[in-house]
Amino acid sequence: MAKTSVEIDLEKLNRTREILGTDSIRETIDAAFREVIRVAAVRDLVTLADEGAFQALLEPGAEERLWG
Repeated sequence: MAKTSVEIDLEKLNRTREILGTDSIRETIDAAFREVIRVAAVRDLVTLADEGAFQALLEPGAEERLWG
């Protein structure tokens, strides 16, 4: 883990704390990083769905073929 010093917009920090329900700066930054990573994963899933990656799951009998 790297230790760094940065200037932080306190209004944005406080709003982010409210949204995430965090108390400390460290906790807020960690939660914000996790949320950005989560959003990217959801976008990746949406892209896969748009490209038809899950289409076979919607076909009749898919559950039986997959789970036997």
